[in-house]
Amino acid sequence: MHRLHSIPVSECPFNSDHTLRLARAAARIDAGLVDVDDFDEERAGWTAERIWDEMQSLLPLSPDRVVTHGDFSLDNLLIHDGEVVGCIDVGWAGIADRYQDLAILWNCLGEVGPALQERLFRRYGIPEPDRRKLEFHLMLDELF
Repeated sequence: MHRLHSIPVSECPFNSDHTLRLARAAARIDAGLVDVDDFDEERAGWTAERIWDEMQSLLPLSPDRVVTHGDFSLDNLLIHDGEVVGCIDVGWAGIADRYQDLAILWNCLGEVGPALQERLFRRYGIPEPDRRKLEFHLMLDELF
């Protein structure tokens, strides 16, 4: 992820920032396309509208723009001999806040244990994660 995020944003022609994703999420809510039965445990029983309202309370965000994968989950990583050698499912790739990727991977690592979540940020070089951005991007992901 760090290698991906170090690509100069000037070399990426795609936008995948939270304002674009919010517009797409609103359209999905309006069309009834959000699978509320697939929400993470901490949001089980919520409606898509509640997710939306909670996200709005976390705005505005000050994005730290990098080239992102958009869905940097363990399922989308190709690993060979313990090394990440590639990514699949790059349809959301583009310039966005780095927490777009960090939040999704952080959430996946939580299934293994909190020690790996802490290690992610330590190895990435962020001593104190921005909890507000984490929550925002996790909720935004629920709507897709």
